[in-house]
Amino acid sequence: MRISCSGGPLIALGLLIIISGCHKTRYNASNLPPEMAASKVEGLHRVDLSRLAQASTPSEVIHPGDVLEVTIATGMETSAPPRWPLRVADNGEITIPLVGAVPVGGLLLPDAEQVVRQESIKRQVYRDPHVSLLLKDRQTVRVTVVGAVGKPGTYDLPRANQDLLAALIAAGGLTEKASTIVEIRNVQSGRALEDSYNGERSTLMENDAIRIDLVEASAGLTPEYHIQDGSIVMVREQEPTTIQVIGLVRRPNQFEIPPDKPVRLLDAIALAGGLTLELADKVQVIRQLDEMEEPVVISASIRAAKRGGSANLPLAAGDVVSVEETPLTFTVGTIQNFVRFGFSAAIPGL
Repeated sequence: MRISCSGGPLIALGLLIIISGCHKTRYNASNLPPEMAASKVEGLHRVDLSRLAQASTPSEVIHPGDVLEVTIATGMETSAPPRWPLRVADNGEITIPLVGAVPVGGLLLPDAEQVVRQESIKRQVYRDPHVSLLLKDRQTVRVTVVGAVGKPGTYDLPRANQDLLAALIAAGGLTEKASTIVEIRNVQSGRALEDSYNGERSTLMENDAIRIDLVEASAGLTPEYHIQDGSIVMVREQEPTTIQVIGLVRRPNQFEIPPDKPVRLLDAIALAGGLTLELADKVQVIRQLDEMEEPVVISASIRAAKRGGSANLPLAAGDVVSVEETPLTFTVGTIQNFVRFGFSAAIPGL
């Protein structure tokens, strides 16, 4: 855990006083409503990347854009039969010299050979041909992967395997800084790409952005999504997670905490070096929720937190934890200071 000194305890204390003084919505840590609770911590350790792959297809399945080498032999040739490199059209057809258009898309190579043979006989082009189809070149899609991956860049993926898992593997996998959030942005057409150079790139891209939570996706909870030719896959980095601890603690400060590990009230006090007065008990946690205009104040007890359960409040990013001064702590602190300074003044040299 790293400590960040931006701002400072005095500024945070001032903000806390202002917030506490003007805000009337208060809750107790032991019975905090679910909508006020910290979000459940999710980490990449819970992601089963293999679940991101689309349903696999046999390697011999023919797809639009593939290039097939077609050979038709009759047994009557005096030399090697001709070989035609033919690209599968978007409708799944190949156009064979003399034979014409034959649908082969979605078929396995052996099945496609039989279809070509039957069509050749049916159209009375050949009487008993021997047909051979070889897959010479796979159609690919170009995908750009950026963000928290091992090797950001642009990669060609086989059209038959254009899923998120293949894109992440091509880019060297996720780094330690990767969050669980991935965005896929698809450029739908050449016209959209052309317009994007006229100051509209961000609008066009954002309108077609698909946000994917890898934890949800690996559990099958994400709606269907597609990676297209020209897609941009953005792997978000983990945002720094900080909390502020102030009040009756030894090292009041702002602390950066692991984004994939839960941190509770007692953890925060330990980060701040512990209490300056062991009898301190009252704590206020200031929490700002995205859906609320004003922060809420959550009251907590250190003694109750030590007994465990919900009283040891799980903290959220941005929480301000204040160990409060009370009449009892003020009185005890004053007596301790009086005894310490009075005793030191009574002994020469101290």
